[in-house]
Amino acid sequence: MKLLDHADRTEKVFNLRAEDIHKWIDGYFDHDNFKRFLSHGHLGGYTPYEHRPYRHCREALDEALKEFSHKYSAEQIKNVFEMHIKDDYDGYIPSREDFANGTFSEKYHESEISEERILTPAELNRYFKGLYYRNRREREPWSGGFLLRIVLPVILSLSLFVVSIYLVILPLFHDSLMAAKKEMIRELSAVAVSIVDYYVSLEDDELYPREEAQTAAKDEIRKLRYGREDDLYFWITDEQPVMIMHPWRPDLEGRDLSSFTDSMNRSGKRLFVESVRLVEEYGGGFLQYLWQLSEEDDRVVPKLSYVQGIEAWGWIVGTGIFVHDVEEEISRLTYHLSLVFLVISLLLIAVLIYIVIQSHGIEKNRKQAEAGLVEAKERYRALVEASNEGYILRGQEGIVFFNPVIQRITGYSDEELYSPSIWDRLFPRENMSSKLSGHIANLRSPNPETDEFEASIRCRSGGSLDVIVRVSRIFLSEQNGHIISFRLIGSPAARVPLLVDQMVPQDPEIFKGQIETANSSLEIVRFLHQLPQLVRSLLPHSTPLELRETLSACYHSAVRRLIDLFLEEAGPAPTDFAFLSLGSSGRREMTLFSDQDNALVFLSSSAGDLLEKQRLFFLRLANSVCTNLNQAGFSWCPGGIMAMNPAWCLSLREWEDQYARWIHQADQISLLDIHVFFDIERTWGSEALVSAMHSRIFESTGENPEFLGHFARNCLQYKPSLGILGSIKTEERKGQSVVNIKESLLPLINFARLYALKYEIPQASTLERIERLFTMGVVNSASREEIIEAFETLWRLRFSNQLISHSELRRVNDDLDPAGLSEENRKALRRALNVLNGLQSRLSYEFLGIDISNS
Repeated sequence: MKLLDHADRTEKVFNLRAEDIHKWIDGYFDHDNFKRFLSHGHLGGYTPYEHRPYRHCREALDEALKEFSHKYSAEQIKNVFEMHIKDDYDGYIPSREDFANGTFSEKYHESEISEERILTPAELNRYFKGLYYRNRREREPWSGGFLLRIVLPVILSLSLFVVSIYLVILPLFHDSLMAAKKEMIRELSAVAVSIVDYYVSLEDDELYPREEAQTAAKDEIRKLRYGREDDLYFWITDEQPVMIMHPWRPDLEGRDLSSFTDSMNRSGKRLFVESVRLVEEYGGGFLQYLWQLSEEDDRVVPKLSYVQGIEAWGWIVGTGIFVHDVEEEISRLTYHLSLVFLVISLLLIAVLIYIVIQSHGIEKNRKQAEAGLVEAKERYRALVEASNEGYILRGQEGIVFFNPVIQRITGYSDEELYSPSIWDRLFPRENMSSKLSGHIANLRSPNPETDEFEASIRCRSGGSLDVIVRVSRIFLSEQNGHIISFRLIGSPAARVPLLVDQMVPQDPEIFKGQIETANSSLEIVRFLHQLPQLVRSLLPHSTPLELRETLSACYHSAVRRLIDLFLEEAGPAPTDFAFLSLGSSGRREMTLFSDQDNALVFLSSSAGDLLEKQRLFFLRLANSVCTNLNQAGFSWCPGGIMAMNPAWCLSLREWEDQYARWIHQADQISLLDIHVFFDIERTWGSEALVSAMHSRIFESTGENPEFLGHFARNCLQYKPSLGILGSIKTEERKGQSVVNIKESLLPLINFARLYALKYEIPQASTLERIERLFTMGVVNSASREEIIEAFETLWRLRFSNQLISHSELRRVNDDLDPAGLSEENRKALRRALNVLNGLQSRLSYEFLGIDISNS
């Protein structure tokens, strides 16, 4: 059923749609909900990436009641929850155990078949490989990309409109008006010049003497007026320049105007000298300056004049007009255009708002569709990659994805597994019973029915493996699909995922080099699965230190290569970061069966969404690393201390705040985290970030000296297994008297850790810390030798015990039976425990002032 169908059902029966409850039930895992993994990750069959087995079971009702108690009554929540689950599982409400043991498989909600597919088979294949969505970063509907695509074109259109008006249209209009003014005064000047030319001709015809002709010409030009109020006039100067006639300024007539400047000397321009120059060079021309508006008005405004020479008499006739009216006309036009622009802008803004609202709805629907694809990808891809079984994911047109396990157990390459003939390779037709033939025919069919059967599959090497094959129907990318699982039948030893005929190199450096040059995470997992064989080959001729170094070098090389491969596929990290190994991997004291303890620090001065986007990138990186390490045998940390946990994937500032709180609180929970966190080694990334973390650790410890006392008291809880008179103290477990060898090591590790904090020693290795304490004079030579011998003894016994347990196919543990040791090893164990007893006494006396040597 689809989610809306669930809501319709509850509305019909209980008059309550409660879509939020239905969405919560069908929700899927994200990094913000990692606490669920910490709470429930140890239950059989549960991983944090298979969320529906958690939400689709009766145990989830309690959480639903807590989640929605503020909105619905308990009875309403119970009714909606139970109806939803019963509709999905044929009237039954499964338990988590039902999912774990395979009685029920989680249901996925189908939608109607559409003729237009969301992804083609080829796109679907690339999608599950992480290629399709790599560059399709998730954005909010109001993100920058949306605004650029929708809002920016409209803003650009408005901007171009404004620019065209104020930088193109108005200047062109201004120039056009000025050109018209110039043409007008040029033509008016021609009238005055024609009058003078007339009297010049009378002189030439000897009808008037020059003086009388000039006087008549001056009188006639003096009377010439034009303009709206007949306030514009002509004047005459000679080429000295001396004013010959000025109708408004008779006081200027006869004066030398060589030093006469712009009105009120605003520009310093010598107007009449400039007029003479224009006439001499061009015969006439335009001149712009400031002049008094009228006799009654003292305002000084821009004026444009035109002067033209009379060569026969050496006169210069000029006239001018005030051009402030042009500026006023431009201002009026600008005002009217601004009103028009405002109205158009308001209309465009209204249209823009409508477009944005409509586009936002479309974008929101698109994001929901993308989120559905991402959910499908995360759900199915995590399912097939994290499982210990082999999985093939098949669409209607062929195989679209498979997990590394199926490749490991069969040995087939990518091309062979994607080939349509893979079923004939896995299930040869010869020697096939009729019953098995029916199952295989169903498997090969385009739309197989749900099925489960036993069969032998043919590996690439020619060998066979007995498996249980299970076909489950799923729905993805608007089409039916199927998950086909392959579970090996036989002893655990038969399940060791080694490629046939693949030899394990005896040289640790060659083995490490193979890891460092691996082309895929699958190859790295294969190599790490061969690590026990390498270690066993080194046992006869290697010291415990050499074994530890080999294990740690291979482990850290694998982590570095996994990070490199992730970055090659996902692109560069958004900021500097460092991947940190903690606990035994940080101290380089791992065994073959150590679990994961790691963290991640990244440089970020951001907050809010940007910080979370950066964190999400690093959580994906850490998920890739931790998942592959888990598949390789380095299991999840039971306490969730892994970089894929958002609580252990923090910015530098967040880490500084975190361990400042740990040190300040110093409660039981904080001290448990501190034990692991103070053993830090940079496996990949920025050394500066790790140095900054060390500096802040020591600084915070120095600011809270009482913390060392709290830490010492916590360390003293781990007691050496030493009884009365130096005997080995054992405890009964499953009918055996045993010593927990891991817990016996802890007092020595804590001793070195505590003194490293006190004396600001950045090294993480226990023996390196002891060496530094020796060089600083904190421990003497005899104590140094005793501590090193005790550590090597306990580590060697623990490592050997784990190898023996594993080879006998018992559950790997740290319980050591002293009775099974040789006399020499028992003596060495007693000596080591006695040394630890002395270290505890010294620690108690120095940090707490309590003498427990005789306790």
